Amino acid sequence: MVEDEEAEESAEAEETQDVSHIKRKRVMLIVLPLLIVIGLSATIFFVLSQHHSSPSDNYKVVQYNKDNPDSVSVFYDLPEVATTIKGKEGPHELRFKLNLELSSIEDLQMIEILAPKLNDVIISHTIELTTDEFSGSAGLYWFKEELFYRLNLAVAPVKIKNINFSSFDLQK
Repeated sequence: MVEDEEAEESAEAEETQDVSHIKRKRVMLIVLPLLIVIGLSATIFFVLSQHHSSPSDNYKVVQYNKDNPDSVSVFYDLPEVATTIKGKEGPHELRFKLNLELSSIEDLQMIEILAPKLNDVIISHTIELTTDEFSGSAGLYWFKEELFYRLNLAVAPVKIKNINFSSFDLQK
């Protein structure tokens, strides 16, 4: 008799374990797919939002004369350049952003393709400089003209009309 009672108790314990096990399985069958759907949705959202912010969003087209289609300027923003240059008191940090002025939208496509080459030309030129070469407006003018010359050589046959500094910061 004692064995029958123990058998009944163990059968009841197994039934309650089976019921709780079945409940856990049901919860997992509901929660797991829900988590997967939420994760996939978030991943797709972030991938698509990064895809839409393409590098071609960093230009502006200005038409000076509506009657003359040749009076168009396209302004293309290059990424910020940060380099360390030599100075008398030690190394200095130079940060600047350039804006290229182009004469047509077709030139923009070539500039976007050559953007890594342009960054390399800019960095390789500025790394050689010292702080003395930036002294006064004449130094900055020389730097701008030298970059203008080197960038035009790098993108030939495309012609850059002008370069403009969006920001320029020289710190110790």
